[in-house]
Amino acid sequence: MKVISIVGTKKTGKTTLVTSLVSSLARHGKVGTIKNMVTHPVDSGDTKRHFDAGADVVIGLGEARLKVTRERGDLDSALADLLAEGVDYAIVEGFKHSRLPKIAMSDIDVPNIVRRVRLKDLDEGLVEELTEMILGMEDYDQQLSPKII
Repeated sequence: MKVISIVGTKKTGKTTLVTSLVSSLARHGKVGTIKNMVTHPVDSGDTKRHFDAGADVVIGLGEARLKVTRERGDLDSALADLLAEGVDYAIVEGFKHSRLPKIAMSDIDVPNIVRRVRLKDLDEGLVEELTEMILGMEDYDQQLSPKII
């Protein structure tokens, strides 16, 4: 599985780049994404009420299936889940302090930047160039990878 993280400050185009890369990489194999959602209100509303009543797992069904558990995961476990799902390409949005290779969408100073991109430069040609870069990356090996934070 090839893994790339898209990082940047708020409103710099991270999600726009992620969705563009997902569309492009999907032509080459199975794609999964992981999004850093530290401030997402999972523990509110009906989900919180289900947990407060004692549920250990809440599954929401609609146009998709969403599974919420009490388990606090980390990036390592999420990547392991994608590996188990047979994903060929994992695109991680956020986790700027991880040791993953990164495409930076702003002038932030983080480790392992392999490319900087500006939203105003994002077009089909750049997406194809980034796709080729990802296709040429070494596979992520969780056994050899240091603990990801």
